[in-house]
Amino acid sequence: MKQWLIISALLALVASTTPVVSQTAAPVCFPDIPLIDNCLHPSFAAYWRDNGGLPVFGYPISALEQFRGDEGRLLTVQWTERNRLELHPANPPAYRIQIGRMGAEALARSGRDPFTDPPDNGPQPGCLWFPETGHNVCDQEPGIGFRSYWQNNGLRIPGLSSYAQSLALFGYPLTAPQMERNANGDLVLTQWFERARFEWHPQNPARSRVLLGLLGRELYTSPQPLPDLRSGRSGFGVEINRGFVATTADRLAELGVDWVRYNGILWSEVEPTPGVRNWEVLQQVEAELQAISATGAIPMVIVRGAPTWAQAQPDTICGPIRTDALPAFAAFLSDLVARYSQPPYNVRFWELGNEPDAPFQLVGSTAPFGCWGDESDEESYGGAAYAAMLKVAYPAIKAADPDAQVILGGLLLGCAPDSLPVNGKLCRSWRFFEGVLRAGGGDYFDIVAYHAYGYFRANFDPDRELPSWRDRGGATLGKAAYLREMLAQYGYAKPLMMNEGALLCYRSSPTCRPNGFEEAKADAVVRLYARSMAIDLLVSHWYTLNGPGWQESGLLDKDQQPLPAFRAFQFLRQRLGEARYLRAVEIPGLEGYHFRTADGEVLVVWSVDGNERTLTVPAGTRAIYDATGTALPITSTLTLTLSPRIVVVGS
Repeated sequence: MKQWLIISALLALVASTTPVVSQTAAPVCFPDIPLIDNCLHPSFAAYWRDNGGLPVFGYPISALEQFRGDEGRLLTVQWTERNRLELHPANPPAYRIQIGRMGAEALARSGRDPFTDPPDNGPQPGCLWFPETGHNVCDQEPGIGFRSYWQNNGLRIPGLSSYAQSLALFGYPLTAPQMERNANGDLVLTQWFERARFEWHPQNPARSRVLLGLLGRELYTSPQPLPDLRSGRSGFGVEINRGFVATTADRLAELGVDWVRYNGILWSEVEPTPGVRNWEVLQQVEAELQAISATGAIPMVIVRGAPTWAQAQPDTICGPIRTDALPAFAAFLSDLVARYSQPPYNVRFWELGNEPDAPFQLVGSTAPFGCWGDESDEESYGGAAYAAMLKVAYPAIKAADPDAQVILGGLLLGCAPDSLPVNGKLCRSWRFFEGVLRAGGGDYFDIVAYHAYGYFRANFDPDRELPSWRDRGGATLGKAAYLREMLAQYGYAKPLMMNEGALLCYRSSPTCRPNGFEEAKADAVVRLYARSMAIDLLVSHWYTLNGPGWQESGLLDKDQQPLPAFRAFQFLRQRLGEARYLRAVEIPGLEGYHFRTADGEVLVVWSVDGNERTLTVPAGTRAIYDATGTALPITSTLTLTLSPRIVVVGS
């Protein structure tokens, strides 16, 4: 037993030296592999790829789910055929992805105690000797076998020796090699390790005579899933400004919207005096929430606005809350959630603030966005103060409604960490989110939200070309990649949503529409939702349904009549609302995504830079549409610009 404890401690030390690598923006999917329906989550995709991929880990066999680890704590994990990828939030930021101790777990599940077997007599010539467990690891043929495989594979950890990298991947040997039947019933030479089972298959080609057992498949039994937050709904959402629900609610069902973001409920108007709450001021809000819920859409409600007596920054309603007022805010939230989580309102999603990373120094005192950001806070840019609020708000919300979901206020993310100075000033607002996590706020929200806007220019994709995010893929893709990278660095895998996105006409310039703005906005709808689905965003909200909207962003005009963007949203929701993402288009000069639907495949594709590009139309194409759903002739080739084409291919 003492020896087992020593080895476990050593292995825990080795495992904790596994750093998080840079994360990709999109999941890694395997659409052409039968029975592999799961994609590698972006939190694990780069780790899987960079540390051996298929031979070491195998295909993913689960979605993200919960797993109770050795210490009794629920971990966020994803199972692969040969292992289990784990996020460990308690570890230092750089060392939070680990792999499961699958060999030890499989032996324990079968009732085998490897330490009851006699150890080897000592080192054997030409073998690796492990005094920690008393076993050798040897090759079965000259230069081929368990020793060579152990030595030639390992986690790619900078600063570690090759031996230590192999130890981190496989662990120590727990048994001597012996003949055993594997899960397929084959009698093969087998040696067990902490994190793997080596099998010798002499009939195979030389490079595949050593195979790793499919321990993930053997151990993965009943999933412990993460909450199904969509409940079978699509990821298509819109925002409706407060005061516009009555005139636009009838359009929700017509549009096919599943989610409505609503801004919002102000603490300051309900409780202007400490301890005295006037719910009567929310009569219009109550009517609008009831109307949204009655359409079948799910309301997502923003809570913001600190009363004068609770403001940490005087005369700044959008900003941080005084520390001594946080208990009062928690009490308000408790009553608020209890009141509106019930029918006829049915609010389950609560967003705390709107663009909280905007600094109070630059935001007007009554702004409907911001402003927890703090230019003077060199360390966290105000994120620590927001985290302190989350720590009291989250338990209060969950106590009032255990099914409630808490959304970290939609982040503006005005710059990336590697942004160049503007007018000699370095942008630091990206520090806000990391500041929240560093201050321990990661356990006190369920969903991360961000915003992705762009301003219209003819023949220009402002999302992809957004300054400071251009090198990361643009606003929608780049910001999501950064947030997932940061979450993984701190040991989390949480759903992302893009809850404000649109194509804008700068200051509602009268020159926009004559230059094709409305048509470009329809195209932008298609690009945004195709990208959102490809990177597995929980929901994306177009800002706004009501028109004309902020800087002409509405799907409806000033008379609340449909614009081309409305028809684009409606058509894409019909085509892709139940679709599953397959893969990206890998043709230079094109951006596009393949989706699987019930009756075939849908390809959404466009030119990356507006220059005309040619695409060979896939065999079996049944229809081609523009952004608004207008049918186009089926030809052998397709000339593409920034205007997306939706290509429907038969099953």
